[in-house]
Amino acid sequence: MNNKGHIVFCGYTDSSETVLEELGDYVRKRGVIILSKKRVPSAAGITHLPIDYLNIENLKNLEMGLDGCSACVVFAEFKSDESPEVVDMHSILTCYNIKKEYPDVPIIVEILDKDNKGLIKDLNCEDVIFKELIDLNLITGCILHPNISPIIYDLLTVQGKQLKSTNLKEIAIHGEKVTFRDVRLHGLENDITFIGYVSPNGKTGLMPPNNEEIFPEYQLVYIT
Repeated sequence: MNNKGHIVFCGYTDSSETVLEELGDYVRKRGVIILSKKRVPSAAGITHLPIDYLNIENLKNLEMGLDGCSACVVFAEFKSDESPEVVDMHSILTCYNIKKEYPDVPIIVEILDKDNKGLIKDLNCEDVIFKELIDLNLITGCILHPNISPIIYDLLTVQGKQLKSTNLKEIAIHGEKVTFRDVRLHGLENDITFIGYVSPNGKTGLMPPNNEEIFPEYQLVYIT
């Protein structure tokens, strides 16, 4: 399977299983290729290839689906009694090998230890998920704001909402200086919620101040 729009998973974990459930119809329609020696349950849209994705020669094989995929997700897959440090090193090596062979493939990597951030800085992965930081921030948020966890989980859930991106040209906002207030008001008028932006150099702004300038090249992220 090598249809444009499919996703490749390197590793299979509890997180992988949850992501597959959340993606739902996307998996059935476009497909997911899972590279892992672990057992993977059969399901519509899933292609399991029991290979060692740490071996760069395996990744070069077109059957792996990396050429032409819409994204590759590298999960923190434990093997036997490996430590979190070793798991992260394997994930970083996988990202390096993929970027070397397929520089245009968007990579999302799951990292266990936030201290390894510096090691992946130069790999140019599109998104890095730090499990430790997410867990700590959720716990801290619940301590400071009791009963907030249902709201947080609803925000993080894919089903029932869509996370999209656009830009000023697509939503027809013009002017010498456009601020986030202008964008937010446009969202209110069209029943969508803008939550921030991503600039071409990777700068992000989550619910920026109303007076912050928004440039035409920014990708505006919103929920609808």
